[in-house]
Order: sequence, then C-alpha cells, then structure tokens
Amino acid sequence: MRLVLFGDGRMGQAVAVQAKERDHEVVSMLGGRELSQMGVESLAQAISDARVDAVIDFTVADQVGRSVASCATAHVPLVIGTTGWSERADEVLAPAREQGSAVLHGPNFSVGVHVFLRVVQRAGTLLDGIDDYDVYVNEAHHRHKIDHPSGTARRLADALVEEIGRKKEWRAGLEDGVAVDPSTLQVSSVRAGEIPGTHTVVAEGSHDSIELRHTARGRDGFAFGSVWAAEWLQGRSGIHTFEEALDEFLDQDESK
Repeated sequence: MRLVLFGDGRMGQAVAVQAKERDHEVVSMLGGRELSQMGVESLAQAISDARVDAVIDFTVADQVGRSVASCATAHVPLVIGTTGWSERADEVLAPAREQGSAVLHGPNFSVGVHVFLRVVQRAGTLLDGIDDYDVYVNEAHHRHKIDHPSGTARRLADALVEEIGRKKEWRAGLEDGVAVDPSTLQVSSVRAGEIPGTHTVVAEGSHDSIELRHTARGRDGFAFGSVWAAEWLQGRSGIHTFEEALDEFLDQDESK
C-alpha cells in the first residue's frame, strides 16, 4: 500500500516503521502545524494527488473532523487512531457516511488489548452473579496524553456495565464530600512520566481481590495494529471499528 500519515509525533514515527516493515510505502507524513494550515479541500487534493491507498491519523481530537472530511472528499480509506472525539462521533463521521467512504476507528489499536477486552467481558459475566465483588477500572498513561479516561478505559467500563447488572453506570473520578454509589462503576486515571499504557480491572471482595491487567511495552503494538487495520480496510466501505475487524479475524481463527 501507499500511505499518508497524519501526525508526525512519536506515534506517527512508530507507524512509519511498522508500515515499512510490512513492505508498504509512506508517501508523506504531515505534522500538526501543516495540517492546521490546510483546509479540507486542499488536504483532499493533496491526498488525491499522492494516489494513496489509505490515510492513518494519529493527531489530536480537533483535527479528526478535517481528516474525515478530506478523506471522504478524496474517497480514500481512513484509519483513525486518535482518541478524545468519541462524544462527537455522529458529527465527525457524517461526511464519510454521506460519501460512502471507508473509515476504521478505535480507542486502542493493540491486538492484545482487544483480547484483554474479551477476557474482561467474560469476567464481567461471571461476576454478575457474585454480589460480594465491587468492580472498578484504573488506567495509566504518559503525561502527554490529554484525554482521560482513555478510550480503552471507557470501552472496558461500558463492557462491564453491560455485563454486571448491579452496575448501572460508570463515572470518572470522585466527587468531593459525596459517598460512592455502589451501583456506579468507578474509573480512575493517572498521567505520569512516559507510561505507554496500562489498564487494570479489579474486583474487590470481602475475602480476596481479583486483578486483570494489560500493560503495553511501547507504541509498536498500537502502530502495528493501525497498519493492519489499513490493510483490512482495503476494498471496503462504511464505518468500521478496530474491534469489529479483530472480531472477524479472531472468530475466523477459532473456526479453523
């Protein structure tokens, strides 16, 4: 594939390495300053002129809308690894829906995190019948990550609320002077140093504690996943999630 990368930071550099290792060509890498100075039409024209097979976006939440609109205009598949925009998803993804272009997005592009999500979902099913355990989620990332909780923590919390009937909602942080409602699943965040990403689900019981954890060793796993997602997106249209793509892959593998 021929690729354009939006974002020239540490994730963008890691994606470029993984793309080359999988024999793809990175035609160009556009940094935040360049992208902020380009309108949708000019960016779409640049993408079209480059004759690329996909764009991979690891920028900031405010850029994602322009990325979607420009790729939809150019009819080029887009992989979105940027987080922090999910609350505006309908608005942000509207141009792709209108144009029928292909977009794949996800809160986390680590294959291991997706397997971890499946484990957590199964654990939630088991814990649903054991009222003694109180469940919570903690996530830790490097201090440069500006969204919190992380998209992955949000997805884990959503899955646990879906599986555990006594948990009616999840909430980030604590309200000073107010006791925690036991029907609320707590999600806490840490931003420190250069932590690539750690997500922990804890079931705290009267007699013991159960802990499930995924720890990223670096950015390469996320970068690999985004390149794999661009490969999967070829020949497809519509809006897809990384979870959907990996479910298809894992379910096919299990059927062999």
